Amino acid sequence: MILTRPTIPNSPYPVFTHEARQNPHPLYKQMRREMPVAPILGPQSGFVFWVLTRYDDCTAALKHPQLGRDHLRLPEDLANKFGGKPTGVWAAINRHMLNLDPPDHTRLRGLVHKAFTPALIETMRSRTQFVADSLIARIQARGDQHFDLIDDYGFPLPITVIAELLGVPVSDQDDFRRWTKTLVFGTDETEMATAAFEFVMYINNLIEEKLARPQPDLLTNLLQAEEAGDKLDREELLSMIFLLLVAGHETTVNLIGNGMLALFNHPDQRAKLQAHPDLIRTAVEEMLRYEGPVDQAMWRIAMDSVSIAGVEIPQGDVVTISLYAGNRDPEVFENPDTFDITRDPNKHLGFGSGIHYCLGSPLARMEGAIAINTLLARLPQVQLVPGMNDRLEWSDSTLLRGLKSLEVMY
Repeated sequence: MILTRPTIPNSPYPVFTHEARQNPHPLYKQMRREMPVAPILGPQSGFVFWVLTRYDDCTAALKHPQLGRDHLRLPEDLANKFGGKPTGVWAAINRHMLNLDPPDHTRLRGLVHKAFTPALIETMRSRTQFVADSLIARIQARGDQHFDLIDDYGFPLPITVIAELLGVPVSDQDDFRRWTKTLVFGTDETEMATAAFEFVMYINNLIEEKLARPQPDLLTNLLQAEEAGDKLDREELLSMIFLLLVAGHETTVNLIGNGMLALFNHPDQRAKLQAHPDLIRTAVEEMLRYEGPVDQAMWRIAMDSVSIAGVEIPQGDVVTISLYAGNRDPEVFENPDTFDITRDPNKHLGFGSGIHYCLGSPLARMEGAIAINTLLARLPQVQLVPGMNDRLEWSDSTLLRGLKSLEVMY
């Protein structure tokens, strides 16, 4: 059954505007109170986005079997509005777990999980500490007591770790940064197609090297991983490497940057963490809740008509799940707008929920904890440069929530 969609008026909730992206919390608070399942017309796509802002609705939607990612499961007339089947280089970077539903998702996640083991991640702990120490030593060696916490520390740490984990030369990290920035945040179709082509060619060459000379790294593990006689094909492998590179560094950059900003703006919590570094575990969880690296989960499509909190959503419409809004729901979190590094338990949605729960969450938690504790220990007087809070500029992305720069001094 396809429901007749009601007329969607001009929404009073400008979720997609630049202003809302700079600080979405007041708007989400208003939406939770007035219209927690709000139909909003996308400003560019023309799609109807049903934006969810209550914790319980968000968790239910993240686990709903009829809210999927693969638009090709829809009837043809509805699937066509999403662009049909990807071809060429777009097919080579889009056939990953986050874009698929069971049974394809189940098969791919099983194969990747077999290669992406906790033991492999644990081997990176000492290496992550070494990278953090080296980056701070490089900052200190410059003699200038001012630096950009994002460009000089937050970005190079996770890209170095994920590159080494995958077995990708760290010397090529600037190329990865350029490719992923263009593909995730770009608007120029020619530039995006060029970035996709360059990325696919690079990874294809790297795969051939690993096939000829296997190494003890994640890419080799992915090439060798088998589950019930099944393996990743080349298209799936390319897509998975793209996903791991993007998710493996962009989200952790934001965790470090957003987390440190929260500490700078809450000196009592910062002092508590510096006095008791062992609080870093609950501190990272609170950073993921209070101002995490992802605002809205990758949107879902109603594969059939579904009901959420009594609202009927027609087949083919898009559901947007705001992790940010859910993480500030007062029905779940006491004093939700308070940053408290000792908050425990903390059932935040920072890494999502359901079948698409972030596979790399242990790696991100480990990197964030080491990066933040090391920075506070090695540069205990680090602080925002005067007036920085008035010049903060956040990404306009509704998916990834991060600062473009964060100027500090010590």
